[in-house]
Amino acid sequence: MTVLGAEWTKFSSIRATMTLSLATVAASAALGFLFSNASARQYATATPQERLDFAPLDLGMRGLFVVQLLVAALGVLVASSEYGSGTMRASVAAVGGRGRLLAAKAGMTVLTALPVSVAGVWLMYVAGQTTLAAGGAPYVMPGDPAALRLLLLGPLVFTSLALFGLALGFLLRGTAPAVNVSTAFLLLPILSTASPAPVRDFISAYWPNMAAFQTVSGTSELPVWVGSGILVGFVAVMLIVAYVQFKNRDA
Repeated sequence: MTVLGAEWTKFSSIRATMTLSLATVAASAALGFLFSNASARQYATATPQERLDFAPLDLGMRGLFVVQLLVAALGVLVASSEYGSGTMRASVAAVGGRGRLLAAKAGMTVLTALPVSVAGVWLMYVAGQTTLAAGGAPYVMPGDPAALRLLLLGPLVFTSLALFGLALGFLLRGTAPAVNVSTAFLLLPILSTASPAPVRDFISAYWPNMAAFQTVSGTSELPVWVGSGILVGFVAVMLIVAYVQFKNRDA
């Protein structure tokens, strides 16, 4: 608990991490409104077939693919901020073990990213569905099984992505390279839409973040535990690789 408390002190003293946490929550609400407002206007002039195909939950939560970048960046900062300030070596000496320090930072990442993710996902849902309802478009109540699954499991997906960012922070030892790599990795499924169909379909189904998001939202043929398991397994491997490098290289 002492190590975790020290990590909280460091985290809360860095303006960028606190600002990014607040920005993530604010962006979630704003994106929920913006995407849903545009969808409600489209619904008003849609054809009968387009209205049948209207998916209010998916449309209202499209901002998740933007917010995931902010959550991953939050995890990056937990590690990279110490490399940037040159205090990592002192932290290793104070804790007395690199494994303990990485575990403490992982714990700090979870304790920070989980509430931010809960607030972000729920605010995006509320802003999105109320905007759709106000615009006369179909909307999904929180008691709906699909909405409930997304509201409960979505924050866990985001928290896993924050741990992915943490691993990159340790591996690349810098905020800019780690954020750039995480952004490219997380957006690859969207950028791959122009690729051949077999490649596009494989990435859409099995790329770690897409597999988790699609199974949680109910748009994938994979069971929830499989899609989420792909992401969890990938993040676990990333953390193990980060630990091995952190243990064997100078801080």
